[in-house]
Amino acid sequence: MVASRSSVVVGAFALLHACAAPDQPTDLRTSGPPNVTTVLVASDLRTSIDPSGGDLDRFLESATYCRLGDEKRPDVVDLPTMTTVAVCPDDLDAPAEADGVAEAAPPSWYVRVVFDQLLDPAIEDLVPELDAMMHPTGRMMGTLAVTQPVTLTCGGVDVPYDGNYVPNGNRVSWPVGPSLYIQPLSSTAVATGASCTVTIKDSVHNKRGTSVPSAQRSYMFQLAAMALRFSAPDPADGDPGTLAITPEAPVSFFWTAPIATLPAASDIQIFTAPNVGAAGTEPDLTVCDAGGTEVASEDFVLAVRAPAEGATAATTAATTALVLELGLASADPGRWAPSTTYRIEVGPGARVSPAQGGPDGTFPAGYKLCFHTTRAAM
Repeated sequence: MVASRSSVVVGAFALLHACAAPDQPTDLRTSGPPNVTTVLVASDLRTSIDPSGGDLDRFLESATYCRLGDEKRPDVVDLPTMTTVAVCPDDLDAPAEADGVAEAAPPSWYVRVVFDQLLDPAIEDLVPELDAMMHPTGRMMGTLAVTQPVTLTCGGVDVPYDGNYVPNGNRVSWPVGPSLYIQPLSSTAVATGASCTVTIKDSVHNKRGTSVPSAQRSYMFQLAAMALRFSAPDPADGDPGTLAITPEAPVSFFWTAPIATLPAASDIQIFTAPNVGAAGTEPDLTVCDAGGTEVASEDFVLAVRAPAEGATAATTAATTALVLELGLASADPGRWAPSTTYRIEVGPGARVSPAQGGPDGTFPAGYKLCFHTTRAAM
């Protein structure tokens, strides 16, 4: 799935319990057993416009299973981003594109098991929703903490989870439904790259008491390996050298999993030269090719983003541990000298390891970023 590179947000990484919603049986079956039409995993983020103002980041979901020959399975679905996404192939005889191996996003992954009819709502418990001060909001929210309708395993080990039953939705809504929403209590307790299985228990049945057929109980997926989502600025954002940042801003690298170890400074090269032009506002494009003076590696500052003041442990794990920042120790007034052109090259040996275990993350082959800084603030 393609994801927006505009931001990484806190809200998308929170535990996504949903408030109870009324039944919406549109286009659902009313007879036979409850069939699993598709199984989805949270795969990436996409930014949409919030009607109340600003951006709204949502997880995209990729199918790890699509039921063959079932016209009730979803295909093309409208997204809040005013675009569409293909959940299952148009050809009903074709399996999911990533059948059994769909990759869940390490930062805060979850699984959605979608059915062709409504389930017995007793599959979840309803509890009072609490605000940040632990006071009831007057609304109820679903939980699977006690009912535990599935078994979730990764690397052969049971993974504790919670979630809720989502009775609203159908094959053309987003997200599709009705569904069981399953999210691990600790998304970082599972190593990146691990193989996982979600298995439905006999307790999952429709309102007539018919359980899910035994042949539709177990589905596989995997946790995605650690990877670089994008940098800010990013080489894809514009022509080399034309990208401009303030001297105070670091170059930030956004990863898909919390960072445990940093790349060695010896695997990174930085070249620099003053901007050109009468006012020193134009980049020296010779730096973007092979020009400029190399900066000593001991002058680099590489660090995981520091927690914001007042950040909670959950917020810190979700947003700061994913971001690696690069700057210069001797720069004045900030991370970089003002009115200066820089070229950053990352060698093939640069590695970033995930805090939760799993294979190291690497930079794209031949990563090279050329940008220039603005004049210092007066």
